[in-house]
Amino acid sequence: MTNNQVITERTLGKIQIYLKPKDKLPGSGLMSRLKPKQLYREIVQYAKDDRLMNASVYQTHHGYSMHGEIRAHHYELDNQDLSLCIELIDEKKKLEDFCIKHAELLKDKMIVYRAVEFWELK
Repeated sequence: MTNNQVITERTLGKIQIYLKPKDKLPGSGLMSRLKPKQLYREIVQYAKDDRLMNASVYQTHHGYSMHGEIRAHHYELDNQDLSLCIELIDEKKKLEDFCIKHAELLKDKMIVYRAVEFWELK
């Protein structure tokens, strides 16, 4: 069996945004105060709207962020103070533009950038 597949690669960027599940989207209207939207869900929606290549959310199980207290997941209780991670992947410029566009929402959040190799089979 002959396999003529070739891997092509290109450099993309990845940012990881750390926040808490209890972080809500700020709002001024009555509905946004009565039923605020979860910030991490809105960031993923904004990433989709801005046509970023990939957005994923990962829940942590134990740790701390921004010098805060150590938090742990408990199987019977939901810990809204335990950090979660939103991972966005695309070209560096698009990620920078996304962060600038949504700076008000991302202010005071820990954001980590890394260059990554993206592989495609041709």
